[in-house]
Amino acid sequence: MKTKITFLLTGLIGGLVCVMPGPLLSIFTLTWGVGPAFFVAVVAGVIIAGARSHLLANVLRYIAGLVVCIITYLLALVVFAAVDGFSPDWCGFSPSDNFDQVGIDVVLGLLAAATFAAGGIALFAFVLTGRWSNSLLARLLMAGVVTIIITFIVNYPFHSYWSFFGMLLPLGNALFCYLVGSQIWQQAGEGRQAS
Repeated sequence: MKTKITFLLTGLIGGLVCVMPGPLLSIFTLTWGVGPAFFVAVVAGVIIAGARSHLLANVLRYIAGLVVCIITYLLALVVFAAVDGFSPDWCGFSPSDNFDQVGIDVVLGLLAAATFAAGGIALFAFVLTGRWSNSLLARLLMAGVVTIIITFIVNYPFHSYWSFFGMLLPLGNALFCYLVGSQIWQQAGEGRQAS
């Protein structure tokens, strides 16, 4: 359990690093910072927890994993923007004035982005472990939904950058990193039982 907490904490720190530059640098950190920060958080968790021996990862797999993380978060942002932007026209409701107002358009955008991100992070785990897991994908989807709900609750009274991104990114990264770490340790346990 202690090793899984390591992944949770490294993910939390990775999310906080992306939020700390504040609203002035948010465009850069949200587009180019989240994917690499998540990758570094997982790799740091692997190193700290001593899980390198449980992975099939070599230098090429780590490079591929970094690319998958970068592309996943960039495309999740594009998916969010598309659904957030077009959903008022598709569904006939008025758009939110700002993302931190968390109207139905923002919620639909976040759900679409979380779904895309869950698939990408499941692919990232596959790259590192050499094993696809539908269970991990389902848990990542649930973590995305939980993150959106908690972000909405925390942001509701404040409607600010800090209450929105300050909850969304650290919590989302922490939960996703925890689940990837759990997958690594689950696979390690199965490997020990097979030998």
